[in-house]
Amino acid sequence: MEAQIRARREKVLRSLYSTNSGLIVHSGAVVDNCSSYVFAGLSGAGKSTLTEKLDGIFTAINDDMNILEFKDSGIEVSTYFTQAENRGYHYLINEDAKGILKAVLFPKMEFIKDSHIEKIDDRGHIWKTLLTCVAPPLKGEDELFPNYLSMLDRLMDSVPFFNIHHNLKDSPEFIAEILRGIK
Repeated sequence: MEAQIRARREKVLRSLYSTNSGLIVHSGAVVDNCSSYVFAGLSGAGKSTLTEKLDGIFTAINDDMNILEFKDSGIEVSTYFTQAENRGYHYLINEDAKGILKAVLFPKMEFIKDSHIEKIDDRGHIWKTLLTCVAPPLKGEDELFPNYLSMLDRLMDSVPFFNIHHNLKDSPEFIAEILRGIK
């Protein structure tokens, strides 16, 4: 089964990158009234923690890997994982949930201050962070790198980016209000 799952994921990645239509991002994602928020970053950054915390107030899409697909209506966030693939893992997966991306947030642990966000305007910093969490083209498909890189630019031009400093003591309602305040 693992070989079939891997083959399907590679097919999705190849399809998105060859058509210049979307990216696969190591991220948690939630949707609230058709607006989605993506928590992108490396393992241990707090993506799953934030996604799980908000599930119930918002709808979790997936807490590990999401598709950001460029559509006429905006960037649609969804998952390509299925519940059937979730056996033995602790992933939140809602195959039917999707929303238009409102913001990309890079989680940062906060121990002293209350949770808060700070806008990131430094494109170099955004690029550097995205390169750690957006799946590159498959090995041997180097011809897809120009599409991959242009889609990273397109993403950066389409939505705001923030650091989200997340204090574990803060309630899900408090975090939800922070997100809903993003313009």
